[in-house]
Amino acid sequence: MTSVAYIWSAALQRAADELPANVGRSSLVHGLIRALGLLENPPDDPDMVKERAWDRGGADGDGRRMNGAERDGDQGEDNGEDDGEDDDGDNTEEPTHRPIRGIRVVPPDLSLGTPTELRRYHDPHYLDYVLQPYSGDSSSDSASSGASSSSSDGSPPPKRRRAAMGLEDDCPRFPALRAYVPLVAAATLTACRELVRGTHTAIVWDGGRHHAARARASGFCYVADAVLGILLLAREGVPRPAGPLEDPPTASGHQRLRRPRILYLDMDLHYGDGVAGAFTCPTPFAYPLTTGGRARSPQVLTLSVHHASRGFFPAGAPGLTARDTPHPFSLSLPLAAFAHAPTYARVWACVERVRAAWTPDYVVLQLGVDGMPGDRVGQWGAWSPHGVGGSTWVAQRVLAWGVPTAVLGGGGYEHANCARAWALATAAIVGREMGAETEVPDHENFGAFAPGFTLEVPESHVPDESSEEALAEAEETFAVLAERIREIVAL
Repeated sequence: MTSVAYIWSAALQRAADELPANVGRSSLVHGLIRALGLLENPPDDPDMVKERAWDRGGADGDGRRMNGAERDGDQGEDNGEDDGEDDDGDNTEEPTHRPIRGIRVVPPDLSLGTPTELRRYHDPHYLDYVLQPYSGDSSSDSASSGASSSSSDGSPPPKRRRAAMGLEDDCPRFPALRAYVPLVAAATLTACRELVRGTHTAIVWDGGRHHAARARASGFCYVADAVLGILLLAREGVPRPAGPLEDPPTASGHQRLRRPRILYLDMDLHYGDGVAGAFTCPTPFAYPLTTGGRARSPQVLTLSVHHASRGFFPAGAPGLTARDTPHPFSLSLPLAAFAHAPTYARVWACVERVRAAWTPDYVVLQLGVDGMPGDRVGQWGAWSPHGVGGSTWVAQRVLAWGVPTAVLGGGGYEHANCARAWALATAAIVGREMGAETEVPDHENFGAFAPGFTLEVPESHVPDESSEEALAEAEETFAVLAERIREIVAL
């Protein structure tokens, strides 16, 4: 039996609702999921989790009921190993995963969002600025190049330094930023800690900010929550099976530990440059492997399935990873414009090969849905939450691996469709039958789901520009890359 942790608090939702690129999205997502009853355990389940942190009215981590007035009110404080064989079979079969024991609503642990924790990855000077109290219009900041870069006196850095930090254009400062950054980081870190403690799946729809760099905001992303979460997982060892000549665990239960392997899988329409850049292995791996040394594989493998074309964000996003790349643990699988769900199903064999070769101990899935039709930012997507190859199907396939998994949000700027997609993914994770025909219950955000008032995201009628030649090249390339990964891991 497995369990699911749903990371949420009223404070997190309030702060996420103020993100300039996604104003109000958090309330729309969590409100729909709550209204559908997905955060309630079946009353006849003998193994259900007894503690219900969120009833139909909603509650924060302290058990307080959440309602629209409270959300709009004061901000408050700122405070399994597999057999290693390739899975090259038919990807159209219905994926399954272990039965669910129960779902728990878990508030972000604020002790994981302190500046000390954030500095495990982020630059201290960057944090000093984003965690300052908001002082209004940033255009009033001094543009003098001689202004002090120190934030100890509360004054903002000059405009040039602010631009270097990416805190303008698509990432302006906003009133809730000081609360937003630590809360989002704490949410994803809490999810990853839940995995370490035995929870099978942890959901953080407010996380997945995959463009943020160590000292720079980018692409609506101010905090590298996925990077911080992966670093937590990497610090935690996993039990090493005792060999025939090794002593068993001591009476106190201490076991020898080994370095965990982590797979970061990014399904956002935009390349996950922030996470890939954080974990690109500095060690180059020759192809073919030389026999003159024992190169140690990294702990993290990143794989981004994304759109790539000239001028599409982020600038410089890579194309298909070369077979002879010196960095086979930082992988890019680009798709042509308007890739439909069947194309995602087609390339899923590439993902399965990598997973089988890497045999991760943990998975971090970024399930950005800005590739859905009508997304005002994605624009070049035609993905769907429905059917084989859709985002719900992807979540099911990942959970079928039986590996502890953190499921994060990400892009998604047509907010009603984003809420639909993530509600369907949540339903799949907790084993509830829902689909396009499921009606949206009457709740505070009911009107946002007009005119159909169902979970259906209409299919795109724009032709998929994927070519058979490009898809076949991706399959052949990833077969080589997976074999290289397998050989390096076996060293």
